[in-house]
Amino acid sequence: MTSRRYGAVIVAVMLALSTAPASAAPHPSLNWQDCGNGAQCAVLRVPVDWRDPGGPSTGIDVVRVTAKDPARRTGTVVANLGAGNSTTTIVGPRPAPLQTWLDELTERLDVVVFDPRGLGRSTGGTQIVCPRPPASILGLVRHQDEAGWQAQVGENAAYDAGCRQAAGPVFAGLDSWQTAHDLDAIRAALGEARLRYFGNSYGTTYGQAYAELFGDRLERLYLDGVADHTRPRLADWLADYALTQERQLLRFRDWCARAASCALHGRDAANAWDELVATAQRAPVPAPGAGPGRVVTAGDLFAGALVGMTPPRWPALAQAIAEAATGDASDFLTVLRFPPDGPTGSVQNAILCHDFMPQTPDYREFLRIERRLKALAPRFGWIEGRFELGRCAGVPGDPAYPPRPLSAPKAPAALVTIGELDNNTANLGAAHVAGQFPRASTVWHGDGHAAYLLGNRCLRKLGNAYLFDGTLPAPGTFCPGELAPPVD
Repeated sequence: MTSRRYGAVIVAVMLALSTAPASAAPHPSLNWQDCGNGAQCAVLRVPVDWRDPGGPSTGIDVVRVTAKDPARRTGTVVANLGAGNSTTTIVGPRPAPLQTWLDELTERLDVVVFDPRGLGRSTGGTQIVCPRPPASILGLVRHQDEAGWQAQVGENAAYDAGCRQAAGPVFAGLDSWQTAHDLDAIRAALGEARLRYFGNSYGTTYGQAYAELFGDRLERLYLDGVADHTRPRLADWLADYALTQERQLLRFRDWCARAASCALHGRDAANAWDELVATAQRAPVPAPGAGPGRVVTAGDLFAGALVGMTPPRWPALAQAIAEAATGDASDFLTVLRFPPDGPTGSVQNAILCHDFMPQTPDYREFLRIERRLKALAPRFGWIEGRFELGRCAGVPGDPAYPPRPLSAPKAPAALVTIGELDNNTANLGAAHVAGQFPRASTVWHGDGHAAYLLGNRCLRKLGNAYLFDGTLPAPGTFCPGELAPPVD
């Protein structure tokens, strides 16, 4: 690891603090105001540091959609929908799956959605805007030499410095240990003796922290698209991602073999990928559709495939590979791409680094990790090391809530749902988390990331029954996939 490792005494103190809840702040309250689209909004004031409840405070955005019929109301579910801002999706125009989710739950529950500190709505004074974005998440994927590493480190360090300046004292509280305490303050402000919580994607990190810190205050805990915050060793965490992505390549191959509409139907799509990478390693592939003189390197292929390996993009990935095999790799630059960064940044990336990678390797140390990843997942999955480290290389390690094995003996029976096609939050990591809950009901399903929110009907039925009544699925329950590209 880098020279930013902590001394043994500091590590011991941090771990001790992370296992015990801080003392309570004075009586939090919520002043609800109508804010459109049938929602009510409030800002909850919380301490910047729950270890010092009387110190500086900050605000977090909270939005509520009340139960349709107060006579049938049986309680409240508090939810976080994933990385970034969640409340805007409730107040603003709602995608159809989100609307049906709210319609179903508000038959019997109030639904309360919150944003973690620093990630609130732009109109509420709770959003921290960094003066510049982090380095491109694909920087280390595209530029695989030491110069590329050092450039990534420099850009991320500049992003972090800007965020610290913009956030001021609040920056010291940007981690999930603090957010779990905020979540308990929301519970108290709602007047709920125990918490019903649903976490999707990054929201599962807050659920894991809450279960460990406040397990006896949990009534129900449903986690979908689980981010594994329980691997202390970075190499092990990356290995789960690498193996998940390697298996995803084979699932893409199998879908292509079954789907007549796949541009690689009749061929082994995984072999077609291998052949294309080998071609680009010999010489870049022309990309005329991306502009005069543009070419695609092997790094560019992996960057595009990281977008295309998500199941909804499989048809586009197959088309891109087929066209590149004929000498035109334009789609890897024009179709399979992440949205471009804006001129400013969010503190979400800093929070992720504080939670998952407070200590990052230097370049030489990373190369040793990468050799292991290439041995585990030689065709595609090894690139996850570069993808994940691209977020955090160069970001200082404070504040920090380092990953640690889960210890939640007081938590109730939790529901954890895991997608066979989920390569966003590695499904192997999700299974690792589920196995550490003392009383977890684990349901695998045939879809990808966020399938409960996106409307898998089987998951909706099971998840809603659990949130309503605490009913857990029968052991061995499996939900078929409904959201992946069709097979003709």
